Amino acid sequence: MKKLVLSILFVLLSYSSAMAHNPLSAVYYLELKDHLGILSISVSQDGLNEALIKQHPLEDFTTITTIKYKELAVQYIKDNFDLRLNNCEYPINDGGIKLGNHQTDFKFILDDLPKAISTIIISINAFRENEQHQTIFSVALATLKNKVILNEDNDYTAKLQIKNNKLVQESSDGNKHLGLLLAIVVLLSLAYFYWIKNKKNSLIVL
Repeated sequence: MKKLVLSILFVLLSYSSAMAHNPLSAVYYLELKDHLGILSISVSQDGLNEALIKQHPLEDFTTITTIKYKELAVQYIKDNFDLRLNNCEYPINDGGIKLGNHQTDFKFILDDLPKAISTIIISINAFRENEQHQTIFSVALATLKNKVILNEDNDYTAKLQIKNNKLVQESSDGNKHLGLLLAIVVLLSLAYFYWIKNKKNSLIVL
Protein backbone atom coordinates (compact mmCIF):
# COMPACT_ATOMS: atom_id res chain seq x y z
CA MET A 1 0.00 0.00 0.00
CA LYS A 2 2.88 2.35 0.76
CA LYS A 3 4.18 1.79 -2.78
CA LEU A 4 0.72 2.61 -4.13
CA VAL A 5 0.63 5.89 -2.20
CA LEU A 6 4.09 6.85 -3.44
CA SER A 7 3.15 5.94 -7.01
CA ILE A 8 0.03 8.12 -6.93
CA LEU A 9 2.02 10.97 -5.39
CA PHE A 10 4.62 10.66 -8.16
CA VAL A 11 1.91 10.84 -10.82
CA LEU A 12 0.40 13.91 -9.17
CA LEU A 13 3.74 15.72 -8.97
CA SER A 14 4.63 14.76 -12.53
CA TYR A 15 1.29 16.09 -13.77
CA SER A 16 1.77 19.42 -11.98
CA SER A 17 5.34 19.79 -13.26
CA ALA A 18 4.30 19.00 -16.82
CA MET A 19 1.58 21.64 -16.70
CA ALA A 20 4.09 24.27 -15.54
CA HIS A 21 6.60 23.54 -18.32
CA ASN A 22 4.29 22.36 -21.09
CA PRO A 23 5.10 24.26 -24.31
CA LEU A 24 1.46 23.81 -25.29
CA SER A 25 0.16 25.83 -22.35
CA ALA A 26 0.16 29.46 -21.22
CA VAL A 27 -0.64 30.92 -17.81
CA TYR A 28 -2.58 34.19 -17.44
CA TYR A 29 -3.19 35.82 -14.05
CA LEU A 30 -5.48 38.86 -13.80
CA GLU A 31 -5.76 40.86 -10.58
CA LEU A 32 -8.65 43.33 -10.44
CA LYS A 33 -8.63 46.02 -7.77
CA ASP A 34 -9.65 49.68 -7.41
CA HIS A 35 -10.56 50.38 -11.06
CA LEU A 36 -7.26 48.82 -12.18
CA GLY A 37 -6.22 45.47 -13.54
CA ILE A 38 -2.77 43.90 -13.62
CA LEU A 39 -2.35 41.09 -16.13
CA SER A 40 0.65 38.78 -15.73
CA ILE A 41 1.37 36.20 -18.42
CA SER A 42 3.88 33.36 -18.62
CA VAL A 43 4.35 31.36 -21.82
CA SER A 44 6.91 28.87 -23.04
CA GLN A 45 9.46 30.36 -25.41
CA ASP A 46 8.95 27.51 -27.87
CA GLY A 47 5.19 28.06 -27.91
CA LEU A 48 5.61 31.80 -28.47
CA ASN A 49 8.11 31.23 -31.28
CA GLU A 50 5.78 28.77 -32.99
CA ALA A 51 2.82 31.14 -32.82
CA LEU A 52 4.75 34.16 -34.12
CA ILE A 53 6.24 32.19 -37.01
CA LYS A 54 2.75 31.08 -38.04
CA GLN A 55 1.41 34.63 -37.73
CA HIS A 56 4.29 36.21 -39.67
CA PRO A 57 5.39 33.71 -42.35
CA LEU A 58 7.29 36.38 -44.29
CA GLU A 59 9.38 37.44 -41.30
CA ASP A 60 12.89 35.99 -41.00
CA PHE A 61 13.10 35.05 -37.34
CA THR A 62 16.70 33.89 -37.67
CA THR A 63 17.85 37.49 -38.21
CA ILE A 64 15.09 39.43 -36.44
CA THR A 65 16.24 41.99 -33.86
CA THR A 66 15.27 41.63 -30.21
CA ILE A 67 13.35 44.92 -30.35
CA LYS A 68 11.32 43.81 -33.36
CA TYR A 69 10.64 40.41 -31.80
CA LYS A 70 9.37 42.02 -28.61
CA GLU A 71 7.10 44.36 -30.58
CA LEU A 72 5.57 41.45 -32.49
CA ALA A 73 5.12 39.41 -29.31
CA VAL A 74 3.46 42.21 -27.33
CA GLN A 75 1.14 43.10 -30.20
CA TYR A 76 0.21 39.45 -30.67
CA ILE A 77 -0.78 39.11 -27.01
CA LYS A 78 -2.81 42.34 -27.08
CA ASP A 79 -4.62 41.42 -30.30
CA ASN A 80 -5.68 38.05 -28.93
CA PHE A 81 -7.00 39.05 -25.51
CA ASP A 82 -10.67 39.92 -25.06
CA LEU A 83 -11.91 40.86 -21.58
CA ARG A 84 -15.48 41.91 -20.86
CA LEU A 85 -16.55 43.14 -17.44
CA ASN A 86 -20.29 43.61 -16.95
CA ASN A 87 -20.60 43.06 -20.73
CA CYS A 88 -18.28 45.99 -21.54
CA GLU A 89 -14.96 45.43 -23.32
CA TYR A 90 -11.72 46.54 -21.64
CA PRO A 91 -8.56 46.35 -23.79
CA ILE A 92 -5.00 45.87 -22.63
CA ASN A 93 -2.97 49.07 -22.25
CA ASP A 94 0.77 49.55 -21.92
CA GLY A 95 2.91 46.68 -20.77
CA GLY A 96 6.28 45.01 -20.90
CA ILE A 97 7.95 41.75 -21.85
CA LYS A 98 10.85 39.76 -20.41
CA LEU A 99 12.38 37.18 -22.72
CA GLY A 100 13.92 34.01 -21.33
CA ASN A 101 15.56 30.86 -22.63
CA HIS A 102 12.60 28.65 -21.78
CA GLN A 103 9.89 31.05 -20.60
CA THR A 104 8.76 34.54 -21.57
CA ASP A 105 6.83 36.80 -19.19
CA PHE A 106 4.49 39.69 -19.96
CA LYS A 107 2.85 42.26 -17.71
CA PHE A 108 0.10 44.67 -18.75
CA ILE A 109 -2.12 47.30 -17.16
CA LEU A 110 -5.88 47.73 -17.61
CA ASP A 111 -7.51 50.89 -16.28
CA ASP A 112 -10.88 52.64 -15.92
CA LEU A 113 -12.47 49.39 -14.80
CA PRO A 114 -15.90 49.37 -13.12
CA LYS A 115 -15.94 49.57 -9.34
CA ALA A 116 -18.55 46.84 -8.99
CA ILE A 117 -17.97 43.79 -11.18
CA SER A 118 -20.67 41.13 -11.48
CA THR A 119 -19.62 39.21 -14.61
CA ILE A 120 -16.30 38.42 -16.27
CA ILE A 121 -16.13 37.06 -19.81
CA ILE A 122 -12.65 36.12 -20.99
CA SER A 123 -11.59 35.00 -24.45
CA ILE A 124 -7.92 34.32 -25.21
CA ASN A 125 -7.15 33.26 -28.77
CA ALA A 126 -3.39 33.55 -28.39
CA PHE A 127 -1.57 30.30 -29.24
CA ARG A 128 -4.69 28.48 -30.39
CA GLU A 129 -2.92 27.99 -33.74
CA ASN A 130 -0.52 25.72 -31.83
CA GLU A 131 -1.90 22.19 -31.83
CA GLN A 132 -3.47 20.99 -28.56
CA HIS A 133 -2.79 24.30 -26.85
CA GLN A 134 -4.56 25.27 -23.64
CA THR A 135 -4.47 28.41 -21.51
CA ILE A 136 -4.79 28.50 -17.73
CA PHE A 137 -6.56 31.72 -16.74
CA SER A 138 -6.67 32.79 -13.09
CA VAL A 139 -8.50 35.86 -11.82
CA ALA A 140 -8.50 37.59 -8.45
CA LEU A 141 -11.27 40.06 -7.66
CA ALA A 142 -10.63 41.49 -4.19
CA THR A 143 -10.80 38.39 -1.98
CA LEU A 144 -12.53 36.26 -4.64
CA LYS A 145 -10.46 33.95 -6.83
CA ASN A 146 -11.02 31.32 -9.48
CA LYS A 147 -9.17 29.46 -12.21
CA VAL A 148 -10.38 28.14 -15.58
CA ILE A 149 -8.79 26.24 -18.43
CA LEU A 150 -9.39 27.59 -21.93
CA ASN A 151 -9.09 25.15 -24.81
CA GLU A 152 -10.81 23.90 -27.94
CA ASP A 153 -13.66 22.41 -25.91
CA ASN A 154 -14.86 25.85 -24.75
CA ASP A 155 -13.53 27.78 -27.77
CA TYR A 156 -10.97 29.43 -25.48
CA THR A 157 -13.74 31.38 -23.77
CA ALA A 158 -15.18 31.32 -20.25
CA LYS A 159 -17.70 33.30 -18.23
CA LEU A 160 -17.51 33.87 -14.49
CA GLN A 161 -20.14 35.41 -12.23
CA ILE A 162 -20.36 36.50 -8.63
CA LYS A 163 -22.94 34.34 -6.85
CA ASN A 164 -23.40 34.15 -3.09
CA ASN A 165 -20.20 36.11 -2.60
CA LYS A 166 -18.25 33.60 -4.70
CA LEU A 167 -16.65 33.88 -8.12
CA VAL A 168 -17.99 30.88 -10.04
CA GLN A 169 -17.71 29.71 -13.62
CA GLU A 170 -20.71 28.91 -15.74
CA SER A 171 -20.97 25.19 -16.47
CA SER A 172 -18.57 24.08 -19.18
CA ASP A 173 -16.92 20.92 -20.47
CA GLY A 174 -13.58 22.65 -20.82
CA ASN A 175 -12.12 21.83 -17.42
CA LYS A 176 -11.11 18.23 -18.03
CA HIS A 177 -7.60 18.68 -16.67
CA LEU A 178 -8.81 20.31 -13.45
CA GLY A 179 -11.24 17.45 -12.99
CA LEU A 180 -8.46 14.94 -13.54
CA LEU A 181 -6.22 16.70 -11.04
CA LEU A 182 -9.03 16.73 -8.46
CA ALA A 183 -9.65 13.03 -9.02
CA ILE A 184 -5.96 12.27 -8.47
CA VAL A 185 -5.96 14.27 -5.23
CA VAL A 186 -9.04 12.39 -3.98
CA LEU A 187 -7.51 9.01 -4.85
CA LEU A 188 -4.27 9.98 -3.16
CA SER A 189 -6.12 11.01 0.01
CA LEU A 190 -8.17 7.80 0.10
CA ALA A 191 -5.08 5.65 -0.45
CA TYR A 192 -3.21 7.47 2.31
CA PHE A 193 -5.97 7.10 4.89
CA TYR A 194 -6.49 3.46 3.92
CA TRP A 195 -2.78 2.82 4.43
CA ILE A 196 -2.81 4.57 7.83
CA LYS A 197 -5.85 2.55 8.92
CA ASN A 198 -4.25 -0.75 7.92
CA LYS A 199 -1.04 0.22 9.66
CA LYS A 200 -2.90 0.92 12.91
CA ASN A 201 -4.78 -2.39 12.65
CA SER A 202 -1.50 -4.23 12.13
CA LEU A 203 -0.04 -2.64 15.24
CA ILE A 204 -3.07 -3.69 17.29
CA VAL A 205 -2.81 -7.30 16.12
CA LEU A 206 0.86 -7.46 17.02
